[in-house]
Amino acid sequence: MKKLLLVLSLFTACSLTYSQDSNSELLKKLVEKNILTQDEADSLQVSSNKNTQNSSFSQSVEKIRQAFNTPYMQFGGYGLLMYKYSDVNKVKHDLSTRVVFLHMQGQIFKDLKYFVMMEFVNPTLTEYYVDWTPSSSFNLRVGQMKTPFSLENQFSLTALESITNTRSVSAFSGMGDDVLKLQNNRNNIGRDMGIKASGSLINTGTHDFLEYGLGIYQGTGLVTNETNNSKDLTANIMLQPVKGFRIGGGGYFGEATYIKAGDSERNDHVRNRWIISSDYKNDRLYARAEWIKANDGGIAKEGIHGVGLWYFIPEKLNAFAKIDYLNQNKEINNEVMDYTLGINYYFYKSCRFQLNYTYSDYSSKWNAPNSNVVLGQMQIVF
Repeated sequence: MKKLLLVLSLFTACSLTYSQDSNSELLKKLVEKNILTQDEADSLQVSSNKNTQNSSFSQSVEKIRQAFNTPYMQFGGYGLLMYKYSDVNKVKHDLSTRVVFLHMQGQIFKDLKYFVMMEFVNPTLTEYYVDWTPSSSFNLRVGQMKTPFSLENQFSLTALESITNTRSVSAFSGMGDDVLKLQNNRNNIGRDMGIKASGSLINTGTHDFLEYGLGIYQGTGLVTNETNNSKDLTANIMLQPVKGFRIGGGGYFGEATYIKAGDSERNDHVRNRWIISSDYKNDRLYARAEWIKANDGGIAKEGIHGVGLWYFIPEKLNAFAKIDYLNQNKEINNEVMDYTLGINYYFYKSCRFQLNYTYSDYSSKWNAPNSNVVLGQMQIVF
């Protein structure tokens, strides 16, 4: 047994230096000198071959990973699995794959990058654009992208504190509750085709004092052709007087083509928004508030939301409270209040479990019963 252990140690040391053919020759000589039996040599040869194969496999996987993640081409994505309970729905419990996004991005030249993202549950090309960034003070983006309206709209679903977007933001930022959905019958998730200039100015040494975003868009939403001869304009400016605290506002001015309630034909209708936004962030606390006024085809609308989030364990565990008010017609007060409590637990980097509870209080004009909704979600980012 001691002889076998000694030879095995010698063989292992030699295998770090010699190739597989050299190992075979060494074993052959050891058998000839009666140091090893043929069975012992065969056993060591099999073990050596397995180690070589495992090493080759690991190297192959690493080469594939590097081939698909270069400065010119990088892949990633995320998936959301959501559970929903509602005390007013006919089907009270539902578990479903909410979204699966895959994206590809890369750097073509020093200042030129591209980004493409696809959603696969309801197959849609959600983003595709090119960025030219000669400096931090100026970025030019052309393609299909998020519009620079509302702080919340700039958040990915993987970074948003709650499982779903705030209802008032959804109604006025091109999401599922916006009249834009009447134009192409889809949730446009805050995105449109156009061109945007953005950047940060006046560096104070610890932060940039001013952030801006200006854009011209078709006003048609995701992968939808133009419906009229006008273009939508948007502008937003945020000031950061102290590090972590921002305040500002902006506007969105455009049109949408749809059949308005009471009409029988599709027509172009004004779709204007004005917003005041503010947020604050440090290592443990995040707070945000936004007030939006809107005009959709002559109907005055309004939305206000506020949220406060606290990290009990930095980058690991947080909880938040959110309140949201939406009035879809100020003339008759067609309004709703949403009260939401939630918790987020990160089990690995950007991967988390989420739990939200929302109580919705509807006015009589909304024609809906008050509801209690519980949402649970697992988020996987790769």
